[in-house]
Amino acid sequence: MNEIREIVTKAVVAKGKKLFNMHEHIESSTHPYSILGCWIINHEFEAYKNADVVTIEGQYELNVWYSYLQNTKTEVLREKIKYKKDIKVKQVVKNYLDNNDDIIAKVLAHPTVTNAKILEDGLDVDVTMEILAEVIGETKMQVTVFTQTEPQDDIEDLDIDVDEDFLNKE
Repeated sequence: MNEIREIVTKAVVAKGKKLFNMHEHIESSTHPYSILGCWIINHEFEAYKNADVVTIEGQYELNVWYSYLQNTKTEVLREKIKYKKDIKVKQVVKNYLDNNDDIIAKVLAHPTVTNAKILEDGLDVDVTMEILAEVIGETKMQVTVFTQTEPQDDIEDLDIDVDEDFLNKE
């Protein structure tokens, strides 16, 4: 006899991902002559849900190594950049309990400098990154339960003759 039961479980109920392109302007005290390197460190963020949008608030440190005075001296600019971005999430499960949602946000592509330009008053830097957001909520699922009709303890030992030399026979 089969029975159908409902189980309440946590599952991914909505998800979305987004590629962010950000443009930053950094002022420098000396006029850069050439850019020698750009990198991003110390990326941190938090995620929270507002209706059908997951908001990502974070920050990272942007470092730009540049030369000045006709390539005779170098300096590193360090700028802490804060950002707030939204990711629209698509509902994967239609009916779920909308209380105590958990958010899982994963960085698919870490923040990377894609372009840097020297301007009269500093540097323009383009940064790109990609984040995946998943909403975890409680939902119900139906499962089939197979009940045992006969007790399995009464299985008798089978009396079978085994020929152990069957490989040696030609």
